[in-house]
Amino acid sequence: MNHPLMLFVVLFLVGAAVIGGIVWYFVRLRKKNASEAAAVRLPSVDFSSDLFETAAIDQFLYDRCCRYMMERRPFLVESFTLQDLANAVYTNKVYLSKTINRFSGRNFKQYVNYYRVMYSMELFRNNTGLRVNEMAELSGFHSTTSFLRSFKQVMGEQPSHWCSRVRRKTIKKI
Repeated sequence: MNHPLMLFVVLFLVGAAVIGGIVWYFVRLRKKNASEAAAVRLPSVDFSSDLFETAAIDQFLYDRCCRYMMERRPFLVESFTLQDLANAVYTNKVYLSKTINRFSGRNFKQYVNYYRVMYSMELFRNNTGLRVNEMAELSGFHSTTSFLRSFKQVMGEQPSHWCSRVRRKTIKKI
């Protein structure tokens, strides 16, 4: 089976299992609360409410964005925009932006730069001879400065320190 397709199937099944588990948990909790309602009056949760459906749809949209980013790697294009991602996952950019902010805790620029940093780390692990500016260029960053800032924000250290540590570990393995 094709590797990206297998990854998609696994991620889809895991996502479905997680959503199913959450629904199962809340249904059980609701039944338990109903049996205890005589002793203690707790606010009931309406699982048919729009709020519950919206949360599930938002989670599905966020998962779809993450899959798209991992599989297609659109972040490698410097000019990649929120509108491009919204078009790819068939939604509008305002709704998508709110969903990304809610689930990742990042704005769109930070979200894209996170994937760029992770990709740069993957590149470096495969070729420890890369320089920091090469990592930035190959990962879709506009400049080395923005790469340095994003790497520090994501990893908590400068890329040169991280690269040195990875090189040392690689040498120890050999």
